[in-house]
Amino acid sequence: MSDEIASATLQTSQKAIEVALELIKMLAPLAQKLLSEVYHKSVDGINDVGGKIANARSLGTVSAKNLVVEAQKANSPISTTSNFLARDAEQIAAKAKQYKIPIAIIGNGEKRTIEFLERDKGAIQQITNEVMQDRLKEAPQSVKCFSVSENNVSTLKTAFEENGIECQFVGGKDGKISCIYPAECAEQVAVIKADYKRTYDEVAENCSIIANVPETERQTEISARIDALTNAEIGSEQRSNVYDSILSDMQNRNVDIPQYSEHNMQIIEREMPYAKQAAGKAFWEQQGYTLNENAKGVEILAPQVDESGNPVLDDNGKQAFTSVTVYDISETNAYDLAIQDEVNALRNEYAEERAAAFAQSETKEIVVSDDLSGKSVTLPADKLTKEQVSQALQENLGYSAAKADIAANKVCYDLSLDREAYFAKPTQIENLDALRTNIRYQSDDLTLRDTRFDAVNFKDGQDTHIVIRHGDNVVGLTPAKMSQDEMKTLCVSKLGMSEYQADKAVSKAVKIESQTRSKIEERTVNKQGISKEMHIERTGDNVFSVSMGGKSRTYNFSTVGVEEKIARNFDIPLENARNAVAKAKKQSVIQNKINNAVSKKKKQNAPEMPKISVDKGLKKR
Repeated sequence: MSDEIASATLQTSQKAIEVALELIKMLAPLAQKLLSEVYHKSVDGINDVGGKIANARSLGTVSAKNLVVEAQKANSPISTTSNFLARDAEQIAAKAKQYKIPIAIIGNGEKRTIEFLERDKGAIQQITNEVMQDRLKEAPQSVKCFSVSENNVSTLKTAFEENGIECQFVGGKDGKISCIYPAECAEQVAVIKADYKRTYDEVAENCSIIANVPETERQTEISARIDALTNAEIGSEQRSNVYDSILSDMQNRNVDIPQYSEHNMQIIEREMPYAKQAAGKAFWEQQGYTLNENAKGVEILAPQVDESGNPVLDDNGKQAFTSVTVYDISETNAYDLAIQDEVNALRNEYAEERAAAFAQSETKEIVVSDDLSGKSVTLPADKLTKEQVSQALQENLGYSAAKADIAANKVCYDLSLDREAYFAKPTQIENLDALRTNIRYQSDDLTLRDTRFDAVNFKDGQDTHIVIRHGDNVVGLTPAKMSQDEMKTLCVSKLGMSEYQADKAVSKAVKIESQTRSKIEERTVNKQGISKEMHIERTGDNVFSVSMGGKSRTYNFSTVGVEEKIARNFDIPLENARNAVAKAKKQSVIQNKINNAVSKKKKQNAPEMPKISVDKGLKKR
């Protein structure tokens, strides 16, 4: 408020002085000098009123005093603009310095005032617009997020903790889970994700899971068919039939398949007796195929043409020829692509057959092997859990916690185990540390009905982050640290919202943040007519505490007549007791723990109050 009063006073005073300056232009130099001194003192005096003393300026290109000197030289009044964020004022000063425009910045708090010459008003407006546009284009997110599967939550949680990075997980009814982390940790998180992907690939390639169950007749048939497809030799009937089918399809699509002279055909047949159709590398790539690593090709002679496609003649005026390399279809990945769908279908069928046989087997054992180290471990599969498998892989195969977690997931997927029983463990639930998820209000705008709002906090801070999911796009907003323009710009640029939707989304984010910050409390009047504040805190899934007037009690939601007990214990009306229970149910156990930890940390870090020594010789009056 004092800043606003100072700014208003400054502008009013300056306007009066500016009028006086115009009138005094015709007066003697002595009078003009006297007026400038008055002007100078007026500005400094107003700065004192606003609490913005001269030595508080640090970002301007000149001081306030020097700006007065510049105003005298340019014969121009001084104008001001207030309420700039400090970071924006710094950028404006940098641009002003670049264009050699004198400005002074007043203030040392979060909001600053800029003083400049009236003659530079247009330039300052342009600079201000550039700075604001640049900031809005690059509006920073305080938090970022990415989607993970539920069964990978514990792996990523461990990886983040090992690297000292805070994260939270928000799970929705749609099964999607988002890992939310501070935006400033984006580079470290990128490394963690890359490590996770590399470990996942290692497990997929080198970790083998075998169920100790005899192969069924159908499994044997499937294995034989897969082997026949994948190991068919070049020139075999299997490959020949596939190539004929591919080439026939090209002809049906009117693809211009290369034709060669009799001489070139003889060269191709001599070098590659098994050849079906030869063509240049460019032709195969146009068809969507790539050459194999060991492709050698055959050199043939082709007519030489220029860039326009006209024949090139030799010194004798005859058609010139050049050597080109052509490759047979067998030297491309055409066969592998053609059988890919069939092989995948067969492998899926084999897995289903194996899972069925495993489920019906009386002896349930599995062998997990690491192909790189040659180590393996045999596990009894009866009532097996992910936690047990992960521990066994760490102890027997030397896997890290993250790698064992991924491999344990693979065991479940490969053997089609009962996922609900296999993954059931408390940590899977505890890791979903959402403060509030899928927040809905009756007053929500119709255009936001398909937009999801989640609110999370990190352990090392009290700011609430609002994660908005709109379609496949996600953005994180922090209302306590971001302007509404910044948040609106992010909603438009990152979520693809309309201006109208963005405005409504930001309003809702601010509302959620405001509600989250406020403590859940109940004001009540006891039977003696005394108004007291009741504190309600949920401490477990089914447990909450109520405190009032130095008395504290713990209750269970499932207790019959719990409202009546609260009313009786605290001597309050039944309606107030019901409100207390309703408010407790709305709280997050995890968030209460986080808030308590933050409060405890603040108390520990609070400076001790200085001890006041009392002179015992002083007497009371």
